[in-house]
Amino acid sequence: MIKKIIVNSNEIEENIDNRFSPKYFLITHRLKELENNPNIDMDKLANLVEYIISGSYISKYCDEGTPYLRVSDIKTLELDLNPTNLAYINESEIKVPNKIKVNHGDIVIGRTAVLGIASLVNELSSGYIISQHVTRLKPHFLPGYFVAVLNSVLFKKQMEIASYGITRLELTHAQLGETKIPILKKHQRKQINDLMLLADKKHIAAMNKISIAKEIFEKEININYFDIPEEKTYSVSSEDLENILTPKFYFPKYLNVLKELKKRFKTIKLGDGDIGEIQRGSEVGSDNYKNYVEKTENDVPFIRTSDLINYEVDSYPDYYIDEEIFKFLRQDLKEGDILFTKDGKIGLSAMMTKADRCIISSGIARIRLNPSGKIDPYYIFLALSTVIGLYQALQRVVIASTLPHLQLDRLGEIEIPLIEPEKQREISNLIKEAFQLKAEKKILIKEALNKIDKIVSI
Repeated sequence: MIKKIIVNSNEIEENIDNRFSPKYFLITHRLKELENNPNIDMDKLANLVEYIISGSYISKYCDEGTPYLRVSDIKTLELDLNPTNLAYINESEIKVPNKIKVNHGDIVIGRTAVLGIASLVNELSSGYIISQHVTRLKPHFLPGYFVAVLNSVLFKKQMEIASYGITRLELTHAQLGETKIPILKKHQRKQINDLMLLADKKHIAAMNKISIAKEIFEKEININYFDIPEEKTYSVSSEDLENILTPKFYFPKYLNVLKELKKRFKTIKLGDGDIGEIQRGSEVGSDNYKNYVEKTENDVPFIRTSDLINYEVDSYPDYYIDEEIFKFLRQDLKEGDILFTKDGKIGLSAMMTKADRCIISSGIARIRLNPSGKIDPYYIFLALSTVIGLYQALQRVVIASTLPHLQLDRLGEIEIPLIEPEKQREISNLIKEAFQLKAEKKILIKEALNKIDKIVSI
């Protein structure tokens, strides 16, 4: 659809220094239309929040401590809280001011790189530290409604023009404060707020169930990883040699954990023919990428390794692909399929829900278990999501050019311990319930964002 507007010469003269762009005038004219709409009030963000505070640069990370939120951790509605993705700060060594710690009910957004994505801080993330590229704000009303608006096309479009005329994409407090926020009728605001807050509750419940399942698994495995030394120099016994000759494969911590595991439990390999099949995703070419504001209703999320968050696929990733490509590739992803990153950041796991429809990139492997098999996919997912799965994946990594890579046949060598059947069922039930909650959450978020976008679309 071709859009046409008439721009007065005085508007051009006022903005010729850094905003002489058709896109700029299209967006500003639409904002004026919304301001003249009697059913919508428009106000500056600065007037609707208690504070706008950005974080600080901290260079020293550690393995444990208080999570340090970076731009990459901010996703639509929720933060990526996967422990393997987070950085941590030791507060006994570094004094951290309270103003750069988030509180329950805050909203955080990135101020560099990807703009127009906002997360709600809840009981899982309260007290986390924010980096210098992250901003926290506290809305005066309805945080669920507010975070929905900050993830809407309207806000994303404003982010596109907020930084015109500068060489580095960075959102200042002044620019953020000037963005226009639609205030819909009271019943519309409440409906959207309730949808987002219910989605957040389901997210919290799902993450808690996964944590409980992990605790059950670790208790059954009963391996104290800290007691296994991390030797910097080591030799390898001939009886330990296999058909892979890389030093990392024989790293004592990895090797000894697996040895201890196999002493206690029978194991199965992912690649066993009667267990299931492993396939990799596809590359579609960057020329086919569309971002959120460019996509059409039928375009499909394109999931790269960075889009596996909180053990699921991100419903609002960086890029989308035309539905025709989706049909051509016929990846046939289904509810219950396990996803595992095999390129770049190795060892992230996720699971497909009934609410997901996407294309996975070649850096992700799909693991599908035989429906008639004795091992439940939810149990396999959980085992892969622990140190047991991660260590075995890291053992088998090779460097292809400069990129870490895990071959599919090596992924198939990963061994899954078979704990007591009763405990397997308990874990499977928890994980199944968690992903049912995740599916419900995704449906609620989609409904809320669609309501916003239909009313105030640009």
